[in-house]
Amino acid sequence: MAFNPEKRLRLSLAVTVLILIAEVAGGLFSNSLALLSDAGHNLTDAFALGLA
Repeated sequence: MAFNPEKRLRLSLAVTVLILIAEVAGGLFSNSLALLSDAGHNLTDAFALGLA
């Protein structure tokens, strides 16, 4: 199954945002600063994918 580049970019952005939401929820639930900081890193990744 071949995806065009725009679909791949949207899929990558969607997966990144889902991981971001899961990390924020997990970090808040477990009071984990490591998960919250990684969520911040994923936020910058999602921003970069959004710009692309």
